[in-house]
Amino acid sequence: MSSSEPEFNNAREYSSLEEVMNTLLTANGKSFRELDKTGRALTGGNKGSLGQIIEESVLKYAINSDAEPDIRIGGTSYELKVTPLKHIKKGKQTSAKERLVIDIINYLALADETDFESSKMWDKARNIILVYYYDDRTDKKKELRIDCRVLASYLMAYEADDLVTIKNDWHIIRDKVVSGHADSLSESDTDYLAACTKGANAKQLRKAPAPADSSSPTIFAKQRAFSLKASYMTAIARKLLNQKDEAARLPIPREQTINQYVAAKIAPYVGRSNKDIATELQVTALPTAKSYNSSLTLAMLGTSRSSISAIEQFSKANINQFKSVTIYPNGLPKEHMSFPAITDEQWEEWANPDTVWEQSFVHDFFETSKFLIMVSRSPVPYKSGHDKTKDIFTDAFLWNMPEDDIEQYVKPIWETMHTLLIEHTPLNYGIRGKNLIPGPSVNKVFHLRPHANKGKDNGNENDRTVMPNGEIITKQGFWLDRRYIAKIAATRTLLH
Repeated sequence: MSSSEPEFNNAREYSSLEEVMNTLLTANGKSFRELDKTGRALTGGNKGSLGQIIEESVLKYAINSDAEPDIRIGGTSYELKVTPLKHIKKGKQTSAKERLVIDIINYLALADETDFESSKMWDKARNIILVYYYDDRTDKKKELRIDCRVLASYLMAYEADDLVTIKNDWHIIRDKVVSGHADSLSESDTDYLAACTKGANAKQLRKAPAPADSSSPTIFAKQRAFSLKASYMTAIARKLLNQKDEAARLPIPREQTINQYVAAKIAPYVGRSNKDIATELQVTALPTAKSYNSSLTLAMLGTSRSSISAIEQFSKANINQFKSVTIYPNGLPKEHMSFPAITDEQWEEWANPDTVWEQSFVHDFFETSKFLIMVSRSPVPYKSGHDKTKDIFTDAFLWNMPEDDIEQYVKPIWETMHTLLIEHTPLNYGIRGKNLIPGPSVNKVFHLRPHANKGKDNGNENDRTVMPNGEIITKQGFWLDRRYIAKIAATRTLLH
């Protein structure tokens, strides 16, 4: 810092919130490089350096790594969070680029807390000042983060209904820690507030309470942090930026969680035929339409929307997949459960030697996603032209893959492909007996298989992808085995 610069506000105390917000207003429209007065932009290569530039060069206080609040105004503490947004849908909509990390979880200290209002997490999250910038870079080697421009700053406000959900999420995380299962926490356990992995890899561990029957008082669990999900922060950003959101809101009572609401709404329809339900709820989707089962399920939940992405609470909680499962008399669905085709960018990530499992797109998908699954039973074996109206509705529920299953079944497949890709090993796709892409026989839970536009490779360019090693193969996606899906449905039946 040059001698002409004013002294730092080492106490980090300000006279009013208005003073802080007016000071931050002077940064709007300027790049972090332009704002930097201390040389931070030249030495800081990570995302954290952007926050340090705002702290040092705009608000004029020294960066700190202590547990004290960033800003004090009278008797109130505020946390400053510099966080990126991105444009989606051809620039027409804004989305949060990442989750908002609140604080590293001290599992042993969390177990001693009983009240959300006085918790360390809420003390950090109660008053947050958000400094937004758009990060729409396409070539991150040539386009530097410090050349992104500050968009605006806002004081984050929580809606009363959202706060009820966040409080419930905190209790879910705390209760899992207290019961001795911090090692099986997952981001998808909760709706808005999550326990996200924090650290480059699984070797970063912290002590946590052990289960009651353990011979040791503590276990080791992945380092995690309290965070607000990217899906939730997207909703916050759109509201603060006054961007129109077309999402419908389910009439969930304040005392109910999303899970409880879903269970209560579908209960009256269990055991009835799809035809009866469609007639009663006046569902107009044709039985032959792909959207028929999703239309039925959403109608049971009290909305006429045809997509779960159009439901506000689902969108905030990253409930981003609707899956319809029909169980036939043999006890199995006809097909495995599919997910979108793997993109070229995702293959490049998979083939990057620097990519680690904990930061991979595959891990992120299963760690953060929740599914709305509808289950029905067919009275007759499958045949072409199956009549969905005669199926019997048995359940609809929210599901996320347990952390143990992610580690036991998904991780080994990812590791196998990662090794093949970084070593440029020929995959021999399509050669019987030599194909190295892990298929359904590997672990009966998770595998890769073709994911062409119309279910098969017709030789069209759109059905094929060029792998990082130069091989041209049919587009692939990841799938959950139908036997695994049948077990999930059977477990739900037993719970009833």
